[in-house]
Amino acid sequence: MGLDVFENYECDGQIEITDLKGERMDKLIYIPADQIHEHPDNPRKDLGDLTELAESIRQNGIMQNLTVIPGYWDNKRGFREEEYTLLIGHRRYSAGKMAAVTEYPCRIITGMSYKEQVGTMLTENMQRVDLTIPEQAEGFQMMLDLGDTVEDIANKTGFSESTVRHRVNIAKLDKSTLKEKNDDEGFQLTLKDLYELEKIKSVEKRNEILRASYSSADLAARARSAVADEKRKAKETAIIEKLEAAGIKKAPKEVENGIWTGSWKEVAGCDLNKDDDIEIPDTEGKYWITQYQRIRIVEKVIKKQTRAEERREKEEKERKARTKELKEITRVSTERRKQLILDIIAGKAAKPNEELVKNMCWVLLVEMGGVYKSLFIKYFTEKNDWDCNDEEKAEANEKIQKLSIMEQMLILLHMRMSEKEPWDYSLRYDKENGGILLECYRVFKMFGWFFDTEQEEQVLDGTHEYYRKDEDND
Repeated sequence: MGLDVFENYECDGQIEITDLKGERMDKLIYIPADQIHEHPDNPRKDLGDLTELAESIRQNGIMQNLTVIPGYWDNKRGFREEEYTLLIGHRRYSAGKMAAVTEYPCRIITGMSYKEQVGTMLTENMQRVDLTIPEQAEGFQMMLDLGDTVEDIANKTGFSESTVRHRVNIAKLDKSTLKEKNDDEGFQLTLKDLYELEKIKSVEKRNEILRASYSSADLAARARSAVADEKRKAKETAIIEKLEAAGIKKAPKEVENGIWTGSWKEVAGCDLNKDDDIEIPDTEGKYWITQYQRIRIVEKVIKKQTRAEERREKEEKERKARTKELKEITRVSTERRKQLILDIIAGKAAKPNEELVKNMCWVLLVEMGGVYKSLFIKYFTEKNDWDCNDEEKAEANEKIQKLSIMEQMLILLHMRMSEKEPWDYSLRYDKENGGILLECYRVFKMFGWFFDTEQEEQVLDGTHEYYRKDEDND
C-alpha cells in the first residue's frame, strides 16, 4: 500500500505489546488518515475538549503512535480488508483530524478477538483520570458482560473491588437521566449521593428518584426516605406472613371503620420504624390492620350500654381515635422535620439564601410568640428543662453555642410548630394554626422538605377526611 516503515519511534506506553495477545510487531508504520476508522464499540463516548491537543499536534506532530487492528466493517461497503480499526489513541486521532493530519504513526496488532479488543480499550480507558463516573460505570459493566469478574476488573484497572461494585451499581441507572444530572452544574451530583441511591434495592425506584430530584441534597434525602420505606415494607411483609400463618386475617372494611368508632380496639401492635416483630395474643376473633406505619391486631369491643350511652361513647371514642390518628400523622412529620434539621446542621441538605430563611423564620416566630432557651434544651434532650440534670443541660448548651443564628431559628421554629395542632377539641379544622404551619413548612421546603404522604398535607390544609364539617351536629 506504499506505507513507510520506520524505527526508533516513541511507542504507546499504556499497554505492553505482549499483553495484547496478537502478533508481535517491532516496527511502526505510517497509515493515511482516511484508512483509519474509530472503533464502533469504544467505551469512551465523550472525548472531551480536544482544542489544546490539536494545537500541540499542529506544532509538534503526533508524538505517540496509535494502535490499530487490520480491517474495518462498513455497514454500506462491507468488510474493508485494506483499512484499519482504531484500538488505542481515539483522542489523538480526533485531535489530529482537527489539525489536518494526513497520516498517523501506527502499530498494527493482529489476531485479536472481539472480547480482547473491547477489553483492551476498556482497560486502557479505565487508567485515565478524566473519565466521567458514568463512563467508568458503563466500562465496568461492559467488562462484566464480556466475562470478567469484579476481581478481574480490579486487578486490570487498579480500582478496589468495592469501587468496581459501586460503579456497576451506577451503570444500572438510566443513562440519559444520569448524564442529564451529571452535566447539570446546578445539580452538583456527587458519588456520595449515588452511593446513597444504590442502597435502594429496586433499580426502578432508584431511577424514579434520580428523575424526580432537583438537587444533590434532594436526591440524598429522597434516597434515605426510600431505603427506610423498603425496610418498613420488608418488615411489614414478614410480620403479616407470620400473622396469616397464625390464623389472623386482614381486617375487612367494616372492621377498619370500626377502629375509630370504638367498636374495635387494638390488643397488640408494632411500630414498623422501631419494632422488628409483634407479639401474637390469642387469635380468636382477631384481625390485623396496617395504619400509618404501624401493624395492629384488633378485636371486637363487647359491652352493654343504653343507646344514649352507646351513642355518646361511640362519638367520644370516634373523636379520640380520630385525634390519635391525626396526632400519629403529625408525629411522623415532626420526626422527619427534626431529622432534616440535623441534616441541615451537618451540611447534608440544600443551601438556600440564608438571609431569606432568617427573615421568614423571624416573621413566623413573632407570629407564634415566645422564644425561650428551654426550647433548645428540649430539642436536644427531648425532655423538659426541669427534668434535665446539670450535665444534660451543659451538653445541650454546648451544642447550641456551635449553631449559626439560622440553625437556632430553625430549631425554634420546629419546636413552636410541635406545640400547635391544626384542629380543635371537636376535630374541626383550626384555619389559623393550619395556615401558619403550612407557612412554616415553606421554610423547610427550601432545604429539601417534601410531604411523604398525601395525608400529611391534608391534615395541615383542612381537607383530611377525619375533620368535622361546620354542618355536622355537635
